[in-house]
Amino acid sequence: MSNQYYHIEVFQDLVLVTLRGRWDMSTNIQYLAALGDTLNARRGRAFDIIVDMRTWEVPDSVAFARMKAPIQLDRRNQRSEVWFEDETTNAEHIAAKFFNEQNFKLKRTKNTGAFLKTIDPIFDDEAKAHIIEWATRHDLDEQICR
Repeated sequence: MSNQYYHIEVFQDLVLVTLRGRWDMSTNIQYLAALGDTLNARRGRAFDIIVDMRTWEVPDSVAFARMKAPIQLDRRNQRSEVWFEDETTNAEHIAAKFFNEQNFKLKRTKNTGAFLKTIDPIFDDEAKAHIIEWATRHDLDEQICR
């Protein structure tokens, strides 16, 4: 598996994002551009985002500060966001920078049980089944990256 990895999948009104590996600024910009394109393709339809960031090594806040023109993501129709983290995830600077002005509260979990409890009241049975299958599929990615 590559040292830098992201994948964006759309299922109904869900945007499922997988982030893995140790990133540099180039990968970060590519990812944000791809996420921006995905959100723009929603064309005003409501959506939710779930991010599996287990084993993702986040660029530090100094790297983010070096971005000359930050990429703006259109989140006006976003209803929720859930982060599935692990013990090593250090994304406080991202949460503080990007979620202070949203009309929803970012939900963060660090284990499978908490993740399942978090998604349970938000999504219908079909979406939950897809999310569980997606997270399980990416468990292998997590193990390979360690």
